Amino acid sequence: MKIIENLQYRIDLICKVIATVGFVFLIFMSFLTMYDALMRWLLLPSIPGFGDWGLISFPIIICATFPAVLLHKKNVSIEFLGAALGPTSKKILELFASIITLIFFYFLSSQFFLLGIDIQANNRTTGVEKIPVAFWWWIATTIIIFCLPVQIWIIFKNIKSVFFEKLNFDKNDVTTTRE
Repeated sequence: MKIIENLQYRIDLICKVIATVGFVFLIFMSFLTMYDALMRWLLLPSIPGFGDWGLISFPIIICATFPAVLLHKKNVSIEFLGAALGPTSKKILELFASIITLIFFYFLSSQFFLLGIDIQANNRTTGVEKIPVAFWWWIATTIIIFCLPVQIWIIFKNIKSVFFEKLNFDKNDVTTTRE
């Protein structure tokens, strides 16, 4: 179990670092927005190419949240069916949902990758400041691709939960224990 706990810790640490990077970009954009708004309010020149910075920052900001959300199962889920069918069925439904989520992120990451190739091949730049977009898009793509091993880890944990943990019914409380 120490190996599994160690791997969980390392994946969690990487997810936190990625989320922190996204948060830093978000703070950067919020300060940039406040500065731009203040300049406009004072009737001074605003930031030229302000939208360009959002164009390269927001994909990273949004993508940076996905690995941690997947790892901690904070994504939207509808659990009434699993609750109605019982604890074993709930675990099986969670496993099924994890597999579907992996398939979704596989297709999402492949589209990010294809778009990254297009952006790089055509040397796309932002509209005003002419900032090359490819480097920033590859950061977002790398984060999305990292979601695949995170989701595989979740599937592994769900398989472990379904097949290698038994249910312990004690005082109407359902908990899992190792055999």
